[in-house]
Order: sequence, then structure tokens, then C-alpha cells
Amino acid sequence: MTMTETSENLEHLISLLGGRGKFQTSVHILAAVGCYLSITFNHLVMAFHGSPVSHTCMAGVNQSDLAVNATPKTEFNLTNVQQHVTNITHSKCFTTVSYSDGHDDVIDCTSGQWEYFPKYGERNIVSEFDLVCSAEYLNSLATTIYFTGVMVGGLVFGDLADRFGRLPVMLITLYASVMFGLISAFSVNYVMFVVLRFIVGIFTQGVQMATYTLIIEMYPPKYRPYAGVGTDLVFSMAVIVLSGLAYLMPHWRHLQIAISVLPLATVFYAWYLPESLRWLVIKGNTERAEKLLRRICNINKLRFPAETWNLLEKDTAIQEETTQQYNVTHLFHTWSLTKATVICSYLCSNHSFSAFAHLISSGANGRGDVVMAVTYYGVTFKTSSLPGSIYMNFFISGVMEVIVCLITIYLLNRFGRKKPMFGCLVSAGVLCLACGVIGQYTSGLGHLITALALAGKCFSGAIFVTFFVYATELYPTVIRNIGLGFGLVWARLGGVLAPQFNQWSKALLGFDAIYVFGVLSLVGGFAILLLPETHRRRLPDVIEQDIQVDKSGMDVEDVEDVEYGEDAVREDLL
Repeated sequence: MTMTETSENLEHLISLLGGRGKFQTSVHILAAVGCYLSITFNHLVMAFHGSPVSHTCMAGVNQSDLAVNATPKTEFNLTNVQQHVTNITHSKCFTTVSYSDGHDDVIDCTSGQWEYFPKYGERNIVSEFDLVCSAEYLNSLATTIYFTGVMVGGLVFGDLADRFGRLPVMLITLYASVMFGLISAFSVNYVMFVVLRFIVGIFTQGVQMATYTLIIEMYPPKYRPYAGVGTDLVFSMAVIVLSGLAYLMPHWRHLQIAISVLPLATVFYAWYLPESLRWLVIKGNTERAEKLLRRICNINKLRFPAETWNLLEKDTAIQEETTQQYNVTHLFHTWSLTKATVICSYLCSNHSFSAFAHLISSGANGRGDVVMAVTYYGVTFKTSSLPGSIYMNFFISGVMEVIVCLITIYLLNRFGRKKPMFGCLVSAGVLCLACGVIGQYTSGLGHLITALALAGKCFSGAIFVTFFVYATELYPTVIRNIGLGFGLVWARLGGVLAPQFNQWSKALLGFDAIYVFGVLSLVGGFAILLLPETHRRRLPDVIEQDIQVDKSGMDVEDVEDVEYGEDAVREDLL
């Protein structure tokens, strides 16, 4: 039996089990809620940990030190110590001391000399570690360091999840992120905090990849859009939950403890959640696969599909497959895989460049916010700098993401994967170019910019959601996590390099990076047309299967006939 025939039998088996059974539904909800809450919290909590805090430099002397009789001041080591202090002005980063002879001394603030005025009574790393003025860059650097860890996690755990299974990687990385996240709440200085956040980022990426793949591989083609977007819907709802937690716990240490311990409610997952049936079969672990298959049939009240299972159990092609070890180089093993890997990596880096460029390097006014309007993380993080309540802004952002997810489900089912991706990428590119022109050549168009920001947020969110569904369908089971992880490495690398890229653009090209981002998005939109459509196609399982669906041996109509014809077959299993 060829691997193509094996894949057909495996997809037939997955379809026989259905997509709306009690087993699939319970596993999906538990895995998505238990893991994606933690993922969202870790990815986005810096919006609150590092939110700007009003501050004043209190270095030098106080106004009370101004003597009525102009007493000489000597503690400033002045050249002429007989001059008298006449006025003291406190600003954000320094104190200006004026003297009777007309000259001023500027005293820079050092650690512990700032007074903070939190708008909502919050206490975060900005005020605790004095990340202001000359140290302000350390705030955004903490986010960069975290996503550098995420990038490393994409490289490490993608391979491990394909080699040792989705479930063990998911659970180990989840509880490791809990442990290091909890320790980070007790950081005594900035260095300790960012080192621990780096480690949390590594493990959080492992959770995300393994969980998503485990869920997607459980469903037949017909239900994969619901599975993928439904999982991202939990991410969006977690944004809303995070805003509530941050409001109730304004101290960053309390918030960090809360988001770290919540996943401990999943301790029973090791006894209930299964390994991916598809992965077990492809890896030749037929004993565990049969036990899982019988368990699924029992919970879903189906008869065991003995005929289909016997074909897979005796398949020599699967036995041969178990001897093969895979790594990143296999992403370029065939032309189809190479094309998919290059384009997915480009899309990831392009999307992430746009998302982080001005998140780190610009303020919350002018074109900085315009650039982030067409990005995902940029807009999300910068809600802390927008007018109004940070908690309400974050809540609204989460609601918008929920709406985007619901719309995306319809788009993916109605138009497939390529058309929505193309439309969103081109729209995001046009918005980038439009925002650049508006920000550079006009003024007083705040309402228009806000509208474009909201539109950009929606398109960016749709790209983010669709990409995960599309990428998991492009790669074979044996390298699915490796491929997804490799693409996400480029995404995080784009985020890490974005600030420098923004500066290079201005210095070398002479214009704002937003125009570059716009062109890159447009190119990405047309590049996506080179990839195959995966709508309602069976998941490829091994590299030898050509990813291009016109060579996969089954047309859309064939898959639909199999799936919709399952009702009659499954009635025999009831």
C-alpha cells in the first residue's frame, strides 16, 4: 500500500469519527481554554506590566530648600559656592536649579529619584524598576527579549513535538511556563525579570504549536476551519479576560501570579487528553492508536470501524515510516515544500515586522500609531498609550478580535484559504500606504486615522487567524510542527529586528518604514496565490505526498462526497 493510499484510509478513519462528537468537543474545549488562556496572558501581559506611568524627577533640592534669606547652597559642587538658589524646576527626567547670578544647573535623575503618578493606581515594572527617561528603552526591550524566547521555542519544540508527540510537549511546556512565570513575579530587578520572561517565551511557544496541531489533527477537512478559528477565538476571549484581571489586580506582581497559577487547573489533562490519533498512526504506534480509537468510539457511541482500522494496522508503509527521523532540512525536501516554507516564512516575517516596528521604536502619537493600526500586536500593545482607560481599550480590542474570528470562520468556509488571505494582505498593504500618505501630508484627520486603525486591526487579526489554519494544512503530519515552528521563528525574528529596520529605512531610504511595510504586504498577497488551496482537502501525512492538491489524488468534490456520505456509514457505527 502506498503512503497516498494510507493517507486516504487515515482521513477516512478521521471522518468516520465525525467532527461534532462528545470526545472531539471536550478535548477541543479543554485544550484550547486550558492552554490558550496561558498563551494569551504571557504574550500580552506586558501591555499592563509596561504601561506608561506619569513621573517627575525629584533630584536635587525641594522648593522648601529655598531660604527666604537666600542661604548659600554648597552641596551641588558649584564653581562659585556663594551663589544662592532662586528657583527649582522639576521635569520628567531632570531638575533645573536656578541661581541668583542667572545661571542654571541641570541635575539628571538617578534610580529612586522619580516620583510616580499612576492614573489607575497601578504599580508596574516601569515605576518599580525606574524604566523611564534614559532607561525607557528597557521597557520595550523586555518585550523584544520575551519574543526572542518565543522565537527560540519555535525552533526547539517544533522538532520535539513531531518527534515525541503533541501531548507531552504541550503539557511539559505548559507547566514549565507556569513555573518560570510564577518565579518572575518575585523578580528583584530588571535583569532577573527579563531573563525569566525569556524562558517563559521559549516554553509558551511550545504550548502554542503543540496545542494547535493536536486540535487540528483531530478533525476531518470539513471541520478544520471551525477547529482552527475556534481555537483562536479562545485567544481573543482571553484578551477580554486579561483586561478584567489587570483591572482587579493593578499591582504587576499580583497579576503575574494570577496568570501563572490559573493553568494549574489543568493538572488532570495528563489523564484525560489524548495524543493525536493521526500522529500515533503515522508513527506506527498502532497499540496506543487502537486504544484511543476504541475510547473515541465508546464516548461518541460509535461502533469500532474494524475494516478501516485493519487496513491501517497492517500497512507496511507506515511501519517503514517509523524509521525516518525528520528535521528542519526536510522542509526543503521537495519543490512544493520549499515553496510553502519560503512563502509562509515571508508572510510571517512581513506580518511581524509591521506588527512590532513602531511598537518598540515610536511613541503613541503621530504616525507611530498609524503604522501600528495595520498590525496585530502593535495595536494590542499600544492600547496602553491610547486615550481613555487602558482596561476599556483592551476590552474593546478583545471584542473586536472575537468579531473578526466569527467573520473569518464564514470566510474560510465560503471562500477557502487563499482568497481571504489575499484580500486581507492586499487590504493591509493599501492601508499602510494610505496611512503613510495621510500622516505625512495632512493634519487634523484624527477620526479618519482611527477608522483606518480599526480596519487595520481587523485585517491583521484575520491574517493571523487564517495563517495558522493554512500552515497546518500545508505541511505533512511528520513535519507539521517543524514547519509551523519554522515560520513562527521568522515571525518573532521580524519582531526583534523591527526597531532597527525602522531606523535603517529612514537613514538609508529617506522615508518612513510604513511605505516598505505596505509594499511587503502587497507582495505577500500576490505570493499567497502561488500556494495550493487546502479547503476541504485531506491533511498530508508524509513528505512523499505532493502538497499541491491537484496532484493529491482527490478533488474537492471527492472529499465532500466522502464526508457528506459518512452519515450513512456512521449510522452503521451508532
